[in-house]
Amino acid sequence: MTAPSVSLGLDYKPLEPPLLDEPFPFYARLRQEAPVTFAPHFHLWLVSRYADVMTVLKDPRRFSSRDILRPPVDLPADLLQLLEASGYTPDYPLLGDDPPAHTRIRGLVGKAFNMASVNALEARIRTAARTHVDALLRGATRADLVSGLAWSLPMDVITELLGVPREDGARIRQWIEDEKLFFVPHLPPDGLRRAVEGVAAFRRYLRAMVEDRQQHPREDFLSTLIAARLEGERPLSTLELSNLLNVLVFAGNETSTNLISTALLCLLRHPGLWQELRANPAAVPNTLEEVLRFDSPVVGMMRTVTEPTQLGGVELPAGARLLLLFASANRDESVFEQAARFDIRRANANRHLGFGHGTHYCVGAPLARLEARVVLELLIERLPNPRLVAGESVPYLPNLIHRGPQRLMVEWDTAPTA
Repeated sequence: MTAPSVSLGLDYKPLEPPLLDEPFPFYARLRQEAPVTFAPHFHLWLVSRYADVMTVLKDPRRFSSRDILRPPVDLPADLLQLLEASGYTPDYPLLGDDPPAHTRIRGLVGKAFNMASVNALEARIRTAARTHVDALLRGATRADLVSGLAWSLPMDVITELLGVPREDGARIRQWIEDEKLFFVPHLPPDGLRRAVEGVAAFRRYLRAMVEDRQQHPREDFLSTLIAARLEGERPLSTLELSNLLNVLVFAGNETSTNLISTALLCLLRHPGLWQELRANPAAVPNTLEEVLRFDSPVVGMMRTVTEPTQLGGVELPAGARLLLLFASANRDESVFEQAARFDIRRANANRHLGFGHGTHYCVGAPLARLEARVVLELLIERLPNPRLVAGESVPYLPNLIHRGPQRLMVEWDTAPTA
């Protein structure tokens, strides 16, 4: 076993250019020179090779998910008080627990959120997507496909699924943005306060929603989740339900939005692929797997070392915090030939880690895939010749975990097909 060099770790600055916009050359250096290395700016160990990431994901005993989304800074007393008064806890069910607690939560969610229930949504999702696409194309020849489609459709779907009033979608989206900023290190004090206020408001909103459904059940996912039971297991408490609802709303929106926008960007940056999909729409599902591999909406996820151990030949102390770089593992040449090439016909694209792996595989993955597939199928049918608008930037939000274009300006011919 060897002690790691921290020279590359010192260069890990993903919240600013050039890594914010194009991190993949840096990931390649990590895999080659320092596959497990310490990044002192974030107090994290970066794990960049596919095999090492898989080792961690398969071993929850040595590599715990507890405190997976622990806030990166110590908050002032007044902000802590604000969070505590809202009922906030740093618990993120499904993400931040280990077996057997995770097994219980996952089993209860699975009772209400399974493949059959997701597949049953396709007609409703397709109707909603067609409405958004119609509005986008009506009288226009250019638009931001993030705000006009990739953001709005997943929000409509997740709010309808959970029984959230559609008119609350805009403020929920703002609360999601606040929660993302809550986990950005070195946020200015005024920005941190706004983020904390948003997180607290969201927790109050979700708790009130849970308490309402407990008293007045409806025909929605949340009511089904409240009623879910597993033999020998206690039902979910109000706090567990509100924390779980936060995870489902956040993940159900953010991951789908970033998958849709990244898929559109990948296709439009590679001439000829749009026409290829128009000629063969059956290739859309594998195209989405390749998008998830090539530019993952989830950059990575945290784990905590529970005992002194070694990984990739590097000694790690108990308590060490790891950042498993899924986005780097998905470009590992030992698994994916010509990994830097975007290839919608790649035979093993589905080996990606874009939704994690194993015990903590993303429970919302089927929904995200379905939403993205429906959007792509509609757009390739309706838009014969879309193009990125020349000179328009594609900005990314500074974030350690999530990645996706925040704006995607696209233009098309004046007569889109009906």
